[in-house]
Order: sequence, then C-alpha cells, then structure tokens
Amino acid sequence: MSAIAPQAAAVGPWRAALRDWPASEGRAWIFVAKTIVAAMLALWIAFRIGLDSPRTAMLTVFIVAQPQTGLVLAKGFYRIAGTLVGCAATLILLGLFAQQRELFLGALALWIGLCTAGATRARNFRAYGFVLAGYTACLIGLPATQHPELSFAIAVTRVSEVLLGIFCAGVVSDLLLPQTLGSSLVGTVRGTYRDFAGFAVDALLGRLDHATNERAHDRFLAQFIAFEAQRDAAYFESPETRLRSSRFRLLNADFMAATTGIHLLHQFTERLRRRQQQATLDRLTPLYAALAEVLLPANGQLPATATEARPLAARIAGFLGQLPTLTAAAGAGLDEAEPADRLDFDCAANLLQRFAAELLAYTESYISLVSPGDRLPRPAPPYVPHGDTITALLAGLRATGVLLAVGAFWIVTAWPSGIGAVTIACTLCCLFAALPAPVAAARGLAIGFGAGLVASFTCGLLVLPQLDGFALLVAGMAPFIMVGAWLIANPRTAGIGAGYCLMFGSTIGLDNVSRYDPALLLNEGFAALLGALIATAAFALIVPAGTRRLRLHLTRSLRRQVLMACFETEAGLRHRFENSTRDLLGQLLAGADRGSGEDRALLARAMAVLEAGRAVIDLRDAATIGRLRIDSRSHLNGAVRAVARLFQKPDPRRRQQALAGIDSAGTRIDQALDAGDTDERQALNRGRAALHLLRGLLLDDASYAALSSLELALETPPPQGATDAA
Repeated sequence: MSAIAPQAAAVGPWRAALRDWPASEGRAWIFVAKTIVAAMLALWIAFRIGLDSPRTAMLTVFIVAQPQTGLVLAKGFYRIAGTLVGCAATLILLGLFAQQRELFLGALALWIGLCTAGATRARNFRAYGFVLAGYTACLIGLPATQHPELSFAIAVTRVSEVLLGIFCAGVVSDLLLPQTLGSSLVGTVRGTYRDFAGFAVDALLGRLDHATNERAHDRFLAQFIAFEAQRDAAYFESPETRLRSSRFRLLNADFMAATTGIHLLHQFTERLRRRQQQATLDRLTPLYAALAEVLLPANGQLPATATEARPLAARIAGFLGQLPTLTAAAGAGLDEAEPADRLDFDCAANLLQRFAAELLAYTESYISLVSPGDRLPRPAPPYVPHGDTITALLAGLRATGVLLAVGAFWIVTAWPSGIGAVTIACTLCCLFAALPAPVAAARGLAIGFGAGLVASFTCGLLVLPQLDGFALLVAGMAPFIMVGAWLIANPRTAGIGAGYCLMFGSTIGLDNVSRYDPALLLNEGFAALLGALIATAAFALIVPAGTRRLRLHLTRSLRRQVLMACFETEAGLRHRFENSTRDLLGQLLAGADRGSGEDRALLARAMAVLEAGRAVIDLRDAATIGRLRIDSRSHLNGAVRAVARLFQKPDPRRRQQALAGIDSAGTRIDQALDAGDTDERQALNRGRAALHLLRGLLLDDASYAALSSLELALETPPPQGATDAA
C-alpha cells in the first residue's frame, strides 16, 4: 500500500494537466491544426481548378485565420466586401488612366487615402473592410499597369482566389472542432452582471475607496468595448447568435447607462461627505442600504444566470414602487431645514431612483437573453463610435504620401519587385492607421517578415525541391505553417506570427508552374521588408500617433463631448453621448502612459464629462416640456449655453459665468415653484435637480481640475533632461 500511494500521487498531476489541456494550450494547438488543414485544402483546390496563383488562396487563409469561428466569418465577410469594392475601384481607375502610369498612381494614392481615413473612423472588422478596399486596388492595379489589357482577368482571378481561401477557412473553422464566440459571450455576460452587481452593493454601502472605484470603471470600459467587438463578430456565427445580437446590443447599452448612474450617485455622495453634510448622509444611508439589501439579501448570493436574475428584477421593481414612501419617511422634517439641505437630499434621492430604474432595465435585458424569440423590452440603440475627422484626415494623408513616395521610387528605379514594396507599405499604412501604437505593431510585423523570409527560403529552396506529390508537399510545409499559426494563437506574438505567415505565404512560390529561384525569392522578400520598414518610418515620423499635439487634440475632444449634449438633436442623444464618449476614452486609454498616471487623469475627465453631459441632457429635457412657460425655458437654455462655453475652453472667468447662469436659472425655478404652478412642477423639479448637479460639479475643485489639468500637462513640454533620458 505504501508503494501504491506515491504512484497515485504522481499520476494525479498528469491527469489534472490532461484534463485542463483543452482549455489552455489545447485551444492554441487546435487552432494550429485547423489553420494547416484550411490552408492545404485551399491550396489543393486552387491547384485542381487551375488558378493562376494558388498561393494567394493559401495566403488568404493565413490572413483570416482566427481562433474563434465568429472572428473568421466576420473577417472573411468584410474581406469579401472590401475586395469587391477595391476591384471595382481599380477597374474604374484603369479605365481612366490605363495609358498614364503616373496619373494612375496619383489617383490610386487618393483612393488609398480615402480608404485609410474610413478605416480610422470605423471600428472592428468594418475598418478591415476599408483596408481591403484600399490595398486590393494596389494588388490588382499595380500589376495591371504593366498589362492593362489583362486588368479584368487579373481582377477576376484575384477575387476567385480570395473567395476560395475565405471559403476554406470558414468551413474548416465552423466544422472542425469549432470554438464559438456565442458561448464565450454568454459567459462574459454572466461574469459582467455579477461583477457590476457586487460593485453596486459596495458603492451603496460606502465600501469603495477612490482607487478601487477607478479600477472598476476602467475595467467596465474595457468590457464594454470588447463585448461590442465580440458581439459584432458573433453575428456571423449562427442563426441563434444573430437572433440574440440585438439583445446583446441592448444589454451593453443598459450596462453602460447603469455604470454612469452608479458613478453619479457615488460621486454626489462623496461630495456630501467632503462638505461634511452628515445630517443629509444619515437620512440617505437607509435608502442606500435598502437597495443594497435588494441586490444582495442577508445570507444570499448574486444571481449566476439570467434565469436566477428573475427574482432580483421583481425585487428591484418592488423597491422602485416603495421608494417614494421610503424617501418621504427619510426626508421627514426637512421642510424646516435649510433649502440647500433639502435640495441635496432630493437630488440624491432622485439619483438613487434613476440608478435603480437603470439597474432594473439592465436586469430585464439580461433576462431577455433566455427567450430570444420574444419581443425586446426596449428598442436596441445602435453602437455609435467616435470618429475624429482630423485624425482620419492625417492618416489618409500619410497613406497617400507613402504610396506616392514608394511608387515614385519604383518607377524611377524600374525595380521588378518594386510593386511588392509599394503594396506592403500601402497595406501597413491602411492596416495600422487606427492602432494606438502603430510603430510597435509595424515593428512586430517586420520581425515576422524577416522570420518568414528565412522560413520561405528554407522550405522553398531546400525542402520542397526534394519532394514529389501533394501529400509530401503538405508534409514538408506543415512544420513551417505550424510555427506561424502558433505565434498567431499567442496574443503576445500575434503580430509577429501574422508577418511570418504573410511573408511565408507570399514568397514560397507555389504556383501552377513552381519556381525555385533564390534570386527571385530574395528580391520579393526584400521588397516586402523594405515596404514594412518604410511604413514603420512613416508612422514614426509623419504625425506619430503618440505625438503630444495629437494627444492634446484628442483630450480636448473628450472634454468637448459635452457640446454634443448641449446642441445635438435630442432623439437618442443620451445613448449617443455616452457611447461616443466611452469610445473616445477607450482610444485615448489604449495609448496612455499608465506609469505617469495619464490613464487615471483621462478616466477622471471622462467621468466629469459624463456627469456634466447627463445633467445638461436633463436640463434640455426639462426645457422642451410643452407646458413649461417661456421665461423658465429661456433660463434653462441660458444655463446650457453658459455650460457649453465653459466646456469649449475652461478658464476661471467662464467658470464663474457658468455658475452665474446656473444660479440665475435656479432662482427662476424656485420662484416658479413658489408660485404654485402645478402644470410645470414636474419639469421644474427635474431642471432644478440637474442645475444642482451641475453646480456641485463646477464647485468641486477636483472635478473641475480634471477638465483642464491634463491639457496643461500636455501643453507643457517635458524638461530637456527628461527628453534626453527618454
């Protein structure tokens, strides 16, 4: 018995490792195997039907290869759309400028610039569609300038090869050990709901310190953006996922609104604490505790699934029904208190009521996932990304300039492989334009190009010439493809793996008549490397993404989001404002220097902007109620304009003017309420609460500093010593 026990103990870890392998390293190796199968299937079909360049079909598999099926299908769909649009644009340009290569190159550069600008403004795989529309024009148009009479045949062949690669990648990903996004979305939804509900309980009970609150909102922002990207890709996976897509979108919108609601409540309560309004806090604490008890009863637990959330939705609805009575009991005796104390209490109670309603909406949209065939609780608002015109314009100009410069070099030198350099430089300028760190991405891709060139040289010149037949060709190429696919499966090396596969697939020379020419292989490889280096230099030298001036512009844009709340059309404004503000914040945080605390400053600014924007939208809602008299409406609109001027360019004078406008509107509302005009009382109370929130925000030095301190840091150049050290 004593000899058996150590044996069992030794076997235990091996069994555990084997059990956990499919969920850890197993996923990566499944992806590697599927990539090899799809690439070889595309190559075999291309050979069988006699396509001009079978390696293009294999290369397309490498390009669209992703671990999850939804990502493969989504990327393939937008690649098809971009390829078709790029083909159409190329044929039009060739029809106009077929005899003038220089004019064609100029027109092509303008098209590339437009596509790059579009890719910068779009999100997820829609941006990839713009990229494809741009560089497909290079892939077809540049070779066609040497043989204009074959332009249509080149375009048809290119489309056929791309469609074949996408078809093979999609079929293999969907049928061979599929890894679906839909199932991971369900797990994400459950984890996010439980996480947020626990955060709300801690916030209501006063357990959150400032650092914990910041980390939570940073995490919620990342979850919101990542979930939207996954939802967009999962739409292509299955009918069931498409049926739930609008519900996922509604769920994400309600989650976003609830995070803003709990922040406003928490921030207002913290201001009361800083002002030492203990009497008001004592009255509010039982109300907060009552909602916390609803979310997490004594000896209870947060719901683990949407079905378990049904009782919670009923409890939240019951709390909302009882809240007016609870609020009246908690506020008893405040009529004799100072008007400011009464206003503080009313505002906090109003924020609590709104957060509970938003939490109920979030819970209802979560529960609706159980029955995707039923009617939606509410219409699902569209995702509204923030598209910055100046950033898009600069990216388009950069891509146009790079194509013109490299194209001129190709024409002057008459380099046979110059087309490859032009195409790669153009592709990378399109592909990385919207990334927060394009230089690092281009550098990683260039490293992959170098490794792929070595692998292509080894496989194409040393291994394949010794083999005969397709089966041996597969055996000879599989180890080299395995390396690239494994690199892609690892997030840290995905860029290097993409470069490796691109270089390997494009230079391996697998055509109907294969060529084993070292000079040609090296020429094409060095052309691709040159294009990658030129694109890297362009991102580093031509309006770099991390330049202080561009960062300053984007941080100002974040503050000026309040102008959207002040002046844009009110239909759907609340969602558009919150959605685009968070999207812009996500862009800024992706390139933020977290070591210096820039991320925390950006998050503080965004929270202040969301707080001010919500209050302004409430003011505008109150001012548009038909029964509100014209003098009250004019005072509310005047306060909105004063706030807009402040957020356009903060300074002490405009801060005082905004406060004066808020006080003037508040005085007018108090007079109207004292006059007993019951027809407009509801609108007046809503406007008074919004004015009080805005006044508290502008009087809070910490919140006001978040609107200007970050810009001062960016406007001030770093010390010379710090620059030299960097």
